[in-house]
Amino acid sequence: MATNGHATSVTTTETDQSHVASFWARYEHLKMHDVLKNVLLEDVLTRYENLVLKHSVYNSEVEAERALAHTALQREQQALANVSQLQHILNRDPFVLVLLDGDGMIFNDRYLRAGEAGGVKAAAVLHDAVQNWAAANVDGCPAEVKVTVRVFANLSGLAGVCTKAGLVASPSQLEEFARGFTRGKMLFDFVDVGPGKDRADVKVAEALRLFLYDYHCRQILFGCSLDNGYARVLEQYVESAEALQRVTLLEGVPFEKELAALPYPTAKFPSIFRDTKISIPPVDLLADPAPFRPRIDSRGLNAACEAFTPGRSNTNTPLSPYLPKRLSPIHSLQFTSSPDSLPQHLRTFSSTSVSSSDASNPPSSSWALVAKTSAFRPLTSAPTTSSYVGTTSTTTSVAKEILRNRAGHRVDEPLDYDREEVIRLKKLKMCNQHYIGGGCCHYNAGKSDKCPHKHEVK
Repeated sequence: MATNGHATSVTTTETDQSHVASFWARYEHLKMHDVLKNVLLEDVLTRYENLVLKHSVYNSEVEAERALAHTALQREQQALANVSQLQHILNRDPFVLVLLDGDGMIFNDRYLRAGEAGGVKAAAVLHDAVQNWAAANVDGCPAEVKVTVRVFANLSGLAGVCTKAGLVASPSQLEEFARGFTRGKMLFDFVDVGPGKDRADVKVAEALRLFLYDYHCRQILFGCSLDNGYARVLEQYVESAEALQRVTLLEGVPFEKELAALPYPTAKFPSIFRDTKISIPPVDLLADPAPFRPRIDSRGLNAACEAFTPGRSNTNTPLSPYLPKRLSPIHSLQFTSSPDSLPQHLRTFSSTSVSSSDASNPPSSSWALVAKTSAFRPLTSAPTTSSYVGTTSTTTSVAKEILRNRAGHRVDEPLDYDREEVIRLKKLKMCNQHYIGGGCCHYNAGKSDKCPHKHEVK
């Protein structure tokens, strides 16, 4: 019995210890789970905390971006309004500018000869031609675009050249044309720059620089085909694509070589501008003789002096320095008083010295012809003791032979001259055309720098 009781007690003790161990094991197991749970919770809480911080930062950034977006939207709306207003302003008064060097771009003769009315007509025709050209060739250019024209020229010099060339009857005609051209359209100006070196060139070049990048100016028609000097100005902009699109070279006479080589587009209005250079006919001293008298110094002479009286006879014209070929080698000279008392250039021909063909074509004795044909003569003293006579005088006649070579050309006798004075004059390098010829075309056009000789020597 005792043995059984002891066995039972041992069994109970073992059972209790196994239960305790089981509890400890279960506790340890639960404790491990708690650790894992705590680690998990700590990880979750840490991540949540980071997310809250980031969320706070993001919220701050979003608020800032929202404020910036609102400000940017306001600025964009203001900018769009400004752009619209500026675009409206820029498109409000578009114009095409025509810049002309008036010394080289010459209007057609029919406009010049019509004077002021011709200027008004030329302005109207040029305005319509430029408008039509711009509508067809300039992108975005309205059909009724304004046309502005600036013509720069030495008006007095140009008038003189045109008069000599026979384009106008007198310099005043060209001045009237310029006045009519300016009056013809409100935006047209014919500017007289006066005489001087490159005055027109400088003004045209500066006007080009001023308007080249002006947005209101949609196109510049640059009329300068006669002067290579403008190539230097235009070459500055050949690398600019905008300049090449905004400048068109206007052709009158054919472009000079350097201008033709430039990459600018070209245009031409042949019905408005001359396409040939002005040609001034040379003075022909051997032409049909118009009666003229040598130039004299009129100081101290009486108004009734015969020097101021036109010739009274077709055959009593003063001796010309050049004799027409139809005159015979020997001419009779007749005077009422001693012929030796008159200077050689004042002796007159008798009626026998002129061929019969002159009788049917009597020369005019107008003072205009007298002045024109004797303008080259030097000043001489007026005679005081002799007078011109008719052909009926029978006083002493003097015959003088005009020497000619085998070719029939006149050979004059050698003249005495001051060699030192000739050398001095040569050193001055005076322009022969200006002083003794028909006039220097460069000087008359206001471009005396184009001529290597001097024109201001007194």
